[in-house]
Amino acid sequence: MEWSDRKFQIAVIVLLLAILSSVLLLGLFKQDQSIDSVAYVNLEKVFAEHPARTAAEQKLNQKAAEYQQQLEQNGEELSGAEQKELLNSYRKDLQNLEAELLDSVLKEVEKIIIETAAEKQVKFVLEEEDVLYGGFNLTDDVLAKLKSEW
Repeated sequence: MEWSDRKFQIAVIVLLLAILSSVLLLGLFKQDQSIDSVAYVNLEKVFAEHPARTAAEQKLNQKAAEYQQQLEQNGEELSGAEQKELLNSYRKDLQNLEAELLDSVLKEVEKIIIETAAEKQVKFVLEEEDVLYGGFNLTDDVLAKLKSEW
């Protein structure tokens, strides 16, 4: 056997080993099914059906009714400027309460989406309105988990 034939055989063996190792490595990376998995969630639907949203609205409406009653009881004794100042104070308190309630609902929804995505082996979750094509709808799974935990 000549030296050039021997070099050719070694080159072929090295090439085959490189191809085999590439296939094995790709097989290892493919075991993670979530590498390119994309899902989307309809956040409007999630918020509309979230049990905490109703409770938050009730709490906010109850507080607004309390302020309205206080204003009606004490409003006649106050001057116009004092009434306006009290009304602005109530409005500010209601806005702060609304922001606080909304923030707690948002945090809970985000937590549930992350947990659901992990269970479904989803790598990326987008809002439904941002998806043009592909992915799968995770909305019903998120709602089911929300309702089961409430």
